[in-house]
Amino acid sequence: METMNSDFMAACTPPFLTESLEMAMEMENENSEPPCFSCAFDNQNGGRSFSAESYLASGSLKRVLLRLDPSPSDYEDDVVEIFGFQWVTETALAESCGLLFGLNRQQIYRLEDLVQMGSSDFGQAANLHSEAESIRRQCVEFLHYVKVFIFRYLEPPKEENDGMLHPYEELEAQLPSMLVEELHALIMHIGHLCELPSSVLAAFTVPHQAKIFPPSWHLLHLHLDIHWLVLEILHVLGEKMMRQVVYANHFINLTGENLTSTSLFETHCENLMSDLIILSINKYTKVRPSEALATHHYPCTCIKELWILLIHLLDHRNKGSHTECFWSSVNKTLKNIFERPGSSEKVPGFETIQCKDPLSFTWWVITHLASLYQFDRNGNVDEKKQKESNWKFVEELLKKSTDAQTGVLEEHLRMHLQCCLTLCSFWDLNLSITTILWDYYSKNLNSCFTVPWLGLKDLANVAKTSLSMLEMVKSCCCEQQIPDLYKSSNSYFIFLSILARMMKKEAENSGMQPWKQIKGRSVHKRVSQGLQPGNAAPEAPLPLVAKEHHLAVASALWRNFFPYLKSQRMSQMPPSPQLADTAAGFTLLALDIPSKALSDLQPQPVLSMMQLFGWDDMVWPQLVSRYLSHLIQNSALCEAFSGMGYTSYEALTVRSWFRCILQMFIDQPPGILAKTDAERTVAKAYKEQLTEMTRLVFKLSEVENILSKAHVEESTFKQDPKNALVQFIKAVGKTYSGLHTLPEKSAMVAKALEYLGDVLKYVKPYLKVKGPPEGLQLTYWIIGCLVKFWAPILATSKAQQLLFRIVDCLLLPHSVLQQDKELPVALLSAIQESLHLYLQGLSFICCQSQTQGAYLNQLLGSIIQQYFGRFLPSSPTAAGAGQHPMLTALCSSISAPQMLHLRKTTLRVINENYMQFKGHAPPPRLASVLAFLLEVLQRTQSTELCDIDLVLPAVLKCLVLVNELQVKKLSTDIVHYMVEGCQAGSGGERATQLTSVFRQFIQDYSALYDHRVFSTLEMVAVLDQTLVAGLIPMITQSLKDSEHKQGLGRNAAQREAYKQLLSYLAEAGRNEIEKLEKEMG
Repeated sequence: METMNSDFMAACTPPFLTESLEMAMEMENENSEPPCFSCAFDNQNGGRSFSAESYLASGSLKRVLLRLDPSPSDYEDDVVEIFGFQWVTETALAESCGLLFGLNRQQIYRLEDLVQMGSSDFGQAANLHSEAESIRRQCVEFLHYVKVFIFRYLEPPKEENDGMLHPYEELEAQLPSMLVEELHALIMHIGHLCELPSSVLAAFTVPHQAKIFPPSWHLLHLHLDIHWLVLEILHVLGEKMMRQVVYANHFINLTGENLTSTSLFETHCENLMSDLIILSINKYTKVRPSEALATHHYPCTCIKELWILLIHLLDHRNKGSHTECFWSSVNKTLKNIFERPGSSEKVPGFETIQCKDPLSFTWWVITHLASLYQFDRNGNVDEKKQKESNWKFVEELLKKSTDAQTGVLEEHLRMHLQCCLTLCSFWDLNLSITTILWDYYSKNLNSCFTVPWLGLKDLANVAKTSLSMLEMVKSCCCEQQIPDLYKSSNSYFIFLSILARMMKKEAENSGMQPWKQIKGRSVHKRVSQGLQPGNAAPEAPLPLVAKEHHLAVASALWRNFFPYLKSQRMSQMPPSPQLADTAAGFTLLALDIPSKALSDLQPQPVLSMMQLFGWDDMVWPQLVSRYLSHLIQNSALCEAFSGMGYTSYEALTVRSWFRCILQMFIDQPPGILAKTDAERTVAKAYKEQLTEMTRLVFKLSEVENILSKAHVEESTFKQDPKNALVQFIKAVGKTYSGLHTLPEKSAMVAKALEYLGDVLKYVKPYLKVKGPPEGLQLTYWIIGCLVKFWAPILATSKAQQLLFRIVDCLLLPHSVLQQDKELPVALLSAIQESLHLYLQGLSFICCQSQTQGAYLNQLLGSIIQQYFGRFLPSSPTAAGAGQHPMLTALCSSISAPQMLHLRKTTLRVINENYMQFKGHAPPPRLASVLAFLLEVLQRTQSTELCDIDLVLPAVLKCLVLVNELQVKKLSTDIVHYMVEGCQAGSGGERATQLTSVFRQFIQDYSALYDHRVFSTLEMVAVLDQTLVAGLIPMITQSLKDSEHKQGLGRNAAQREAYKQLLSYLAEAGRNEIEKLEKEMG
């Protein structure tokens, strides 16, 4: 009975819970020593791959990924010892963050000093080993304490609290920002791994069986610990902060550079991966092609462990938050190192690295990295573990290896194909690999596949026909030891082994007959070239076949032609229209005779076909648009989906329409044609196809309902697809705003997000290559319309994550945050045209959001800060100012709260970043800033409280401190508009605030700049005597205070200037003049 219960529990417990329970049960046995990198262990003991103290074997990595306490049995006491001092466990990091990290740096300095003292004396060496080991342990323990503190004691972000905070609460609120700054400083302090002195890097070669290690060994491994623990800490911090971005505010204010938890994680991860690859390059210099598979890419097992840790962490984060996966990061790093796009983007440390054969090295390192996927989170080999593939990148490598222009020698080609064969054993099926190699060898059958230094051993008899080639393939089907193939075979026979392995997998997966597929390859080639008459069965009118229920023909079509059709849906080049037509025919065939469809399409072949050809985001938009246009209005198909209870049919079709329009420029090379040539850059047939698809989509019942509620005119249907999409976006937003009950609104939000799908994924190709210009313009405009017209939807909790991703990807990507880096012209132009849409939408959302108000305000301010200066002209020309997107945003007709919020935020950013004097030196482009502010006042014909608070004091300062005529003229005009906008005599809040600003102006500047203050007030008095008259007592007292301070009696010149001002103030001025004269008398 007990056995049955335990089996039942094991079957019913979810994997996540099972792992968590296992970790909890292991807690008592956990080593009290913190995990660290160590290659000083006997791997024969128990057959372990890594030491018991490693991050893998100790369970440290698993705890982080499962969001469990990093060290459940440690730091339980009220007091903890760190760096020899006693600290309160629950408050130390919040109260003394900077001090603790400073002590940590001191310990690193101590260890570096020990490295300089290295000794060959055994007794002295033992002492150095002990001291170095102690220092390293203290540093590692401190970083583990940071991780534990974040997990246990750091409070997750709360809503804004206007009440008084306890001093500790203030420290705690600032801690995430301080941590990001300190971790950045720590990374900067230790520098790049590959840039360590050669004497330290040489410690990789110290025998692992040694008991005493030099200080250089401890320093090297401490660097590895720090590099990894920084990533762990940032990950735990991100989880604790509920994946909100943490800004290093002090660092940003100090340097003007952007630094966030996200950017720090990404940058550090990129740099670390570059370092590891450079270490591998150093190792590869001693590797011969024949020994490549037998020679590892890491100098010690700690580097191997670090690679495995990166695999698990990056893939885990990728699944949870759509960040870069491990393979994507590796591919990008390899491209950065070997393609070296520009001097500003050179990989640090690479200037001194020379790779003898970048292509072969890339094959070698990718293959060895792929083998590391077999290790699970505990560092144990798990053959059944899913191994993520990197086929797309490998396909590009294979094309280079077989490119005649590259001219790869046989000795290298053998090694490349050995690597490819190894990857075939790790990863899933990939027929493109077979196709690339088949094409290459079919053209090179008479080549001499020999390596000169190996002699003529095992020289192959090359087949000259396809059939004889097939016989050779059969002879290669037996399993062989891949490392032995280099000397026992040539590249041609290794290709045959790859072919055999692929065909075997294909047969196992689909039950098809691979030999027939290979023999019929020439037939398939003719089909792809235009469906010639010799293969006419697929060209027969498929609807007719379906109607006649010709079962034999249907079975033959599914069995013999559909696999090829399916394989072509993701071809490298845009597909021919016939492919979409044929796929639509097969869909109708599945509708009529579902039982004859292939087993992998069952039990609902129609749904499977739509998912393959109509709703898959990876299929070419040209194919999708034509395919769906055949089927959208098919009543039998609609009834079929309704009958199976599949309610998302119309929503997914709308989503595909969205994507097809957004990707209309996807197949164009970046930056070739100007925007005015847009009509010529899009193939006429595809433009017509999108127009037809739009017409049909607007007839879907869901879409008709939305358009009807929003009162969209029928003429919209005849517009071009882009404008039609904008109209639909507006209609969805208008329909949502017209709803009243919470269930209705919640359902509409879900439906809107279903229409949208992963919209950022659709436009990623444009963003990646920064072009073509038309694609960027389309992307920023359409998504800008989403942000503006769907603002009430994006303000909801369900949709806010999408909003944050839009801001991160389109407006605040890493390249934008690097102020010293110029953005491509096409990208800037796209942003300039559409930025007002984003600002207006975000300002609405800031006013509406109940939970993320502070963060959204921070985002809005960051966007304004990043782009105000980028679009500000060097001089205040009317044309330049008129084109500024923020002017467009502020002067459009939007709701009052939304406009006021955007105006206040914009003016605050301008005041803090563009109007601050350095001593007496004015800020750069001051005239342009003032011209912008004047244009806002003129266009809006209003003066708000925020104008008086944030703009007027700085403008008055310009009148006093700046002599430039243009600045004086603009400043005078701004004061003129503001004073007229809120006459002091009319009373009210604006007038009171205006008086307050002028009082402060007099107090700040009258002592030193009395004549300029008086002339400014004269100009104001002409506009509003009452305002200046109310300031007379203060001005008089200020005059007397100044005279008293100078100690020279009455200042006649100053008093004459004051009387000149008083002469503008009617009776109040005359009375004050009389008083002054009586005093003189």
